[in-house]
Amino acid sequence: MATKLSDLHYALLTNAAERANGNILPPPASIEALPSGLTRAINTLIKRGLVAEIDAQDEIGIWRVDGDYKLVAIITEAGRTAIQSPGKEPMTKHTPQPATAEPAAAATDKPRTKQALVIEMLQRKEGSTISQLTEATSWLPHTTRAALTGLRKKGHVITATKVDGASVYRIRAAA
Repeated sequence: MATKLSDLHYALLTNAAERANGNILPPPASIEALPSGLTRAINTLIKRGLVAEIDAQDEIGIWRVDGDYKLVAIITEAGRTAIQSPGKEPMTKHTPQPATAEPAAAATDKPRTKQALVIEMLQRKEGSTISQLTEATSWLPHTTRAALTGLRKKGHVITATKVDGASVYRIRAAA
């Protein structure tokens, strides 16, 4: 069974998997979480066995200090497995694509964020209902409606029509 990961958990684990030492810290520059959110995320990964604490060998990437011990958080094999898609080989160190290779098709197969997924679903000819959006994103209905409000604030024109008693949402145009 696949492990459900938040975007933050996935980013931390992927970043750690690409490092030779497997250290979770420092986080990638793309992470904009507050320190408290980062601490909670790492604690969750430790509790789930996806990250382990070990004695620090140097001063780089220290996760926490416990008395005289300096600890780092490193990705475990379970963590490496959790970030893999079915049928793919386990992630090891990042190997760059040859310069002649086409851009990865996988990037276009699946949107990178849940917001991108919502936009894609709303752009379909048939649109999408709140229940379809909540199922696709694993969000609660009120979170999904808040995301629609956020898209409106960003300039997207979202229409709602009733079809068989359910509201169907569509994006007409973007700012």
